[in-house]
Amino acid sequence: MQRIHILGCGKFGYRALEFYAQKREPQNLVLVDSEEENLVLGQQLLSSANVDFSTSSRDAVDYLVTLINDPEALQNDWIIPTVPLHLAFAVLRRLSRRGQLPWTTRPSLPNLFAGERDEIYSSLADFLCPSDCPQPRSHCFHTGKKRDPSLLNLLARLDYRLQHEQCRKLPSLILPSTQIGPGLGGFPLRRLERIISFINNRCPGPLLFSTACRCHGVTNILASQQ
Repeated sequence: MQRIHILGCGKFGYRALEFYAQKREPQNLVLVDSEEENLVLGQQLLSSANVDFSTSSRDAVDYLVTLINDPEALQNDWIIPTVPLHLAFAVLRRLSRRGQLPWTTRPSLPNLFAGERDEIYSSLADFLCPSDCPQPRSHCFHTGKKRDPSLLNLLARLDYRLQHEQCRKLPSLILPSTQIGPGLGGFPLRRLERIISFINNRCPGPLLFSTACRCHGVTNILASQQ
């Protein structure tokens, strides 16, 4: 049976729980948060909605590293990352045993801002997106303007070079986030496992790694294999 793992039950995780609490079809959720208070609030919401769920008080990175090695979970399980870090990249680093590199220059991406862990956030929007955005394929839900190109395309062809390797463009690999509900995205666990396997087997040098949807993304630089 498919499980949906919500990693982080704070502000954005609670929004995901509200979405599933309103769905009529059966759901099998796993709530993951190291903060007991967040888990209690999530439990109260889902219990009142009669949703099947379990909880884990583990660190999100530790939890996902364990889960990605579970053959049964790889078949059907989905991940909704709502913790305040680039979760997929943290798992990639752990499983590849590779470090990360700082940005030596600003990448050519729209509406950038930097995070606390050398991650770069980018967005096609220079405004606060509505929480009920269904992310239309061809245009912006808020402005109605054509989305061309999408952020996924911008990231895929991003030309970024480290200062000490000016002649070498870094490969740019992307974990696509799928729209699950309005303002809510996630990915199947097997999608993350496959891209990590590809990187470990085919990409020994430094590279860009992003998790992104059509409009918003987060990017880090993975260091070379040692």
